[in-house]
Amino acid sequence: MKMLSIDSSGKTAAAAVTDSDQLLAQSFTDSGFTHSQTLLPMVDSTLKIAGIDITEIEEFAVTSGPGSFTGLRIGVALVMGLAGDRLCRPVPSLEALAYNFVSCNSIIIPVMDARRQQVYTSIFESNGKKLCRLMPDQAVSVQDVCDRIRQYSANRHVFLLGDGMYLFEDIAGQIENLSFADGKKIYTQGLGVALASQNVTPVRAHEIKINYLRMSQAERELKEKQNK
Repeated sequence: MKMLSIDSSGKTAAAAVTDSDQLLAQSFTDSGFTHSQTLLPMVDSTLKIAGIDITEIEEFAVTSGPGSFTGLRIGVALVMGLAGDRLCRPVPSLEALAYNFVSCNSIIIPVMDARRQQVYTSIFESNGKKLCRLMPDQAVSVQDVCDRIRQYSANRHVFLLGDGMYLFEDIAGQIENLSFADGKKIYTQGLGVALASQNVTPVRAHEIKINYLRMSQAERELKEKQNK
């Protein structure tokens, strides 16, 4: 089954074309929050590298949150426009990110910057082949994540990854069995979206729901005004 997988949940963007378990092509860009300008051209170039026409794609996968409110909407809107009546798989962003370390027998903690000294996070355990979710996606404080890292690193190696890693610079080198991701492994890759999609029930494009986890800044400010 030929699938196009897309991520625009953070400051980076990624795409991949797979055929069953085979990766045909993937692309990645770190150009800031300019997904409205870069995502469609990247998808087009990834399809060309794979030698696949968009009409040959049988299913789509897209990260559906948590993450950047604008980025998520752009990615989902693009898939809705491309898919037509074909099936789509809305993929949890943090799970797609965690698949960067699925080959490691370890605890994997993805952290995405949620601003206000909070991160979107979850916890996964890998046996080297598959991921097992240990915690639902949450928006929590940096201190809360530090406490969880210390808890799990007492018995297992822990990998920390995601664009929220800079918030944890103070504990780098201080906790045994903790490693920080580097290079492209910090960010979600198209293949990770494809792999995580295997755990998701496909839906029609118009049925995709974005999991924001929190209200947007505009919604928070409106609520604060209403409560005054």
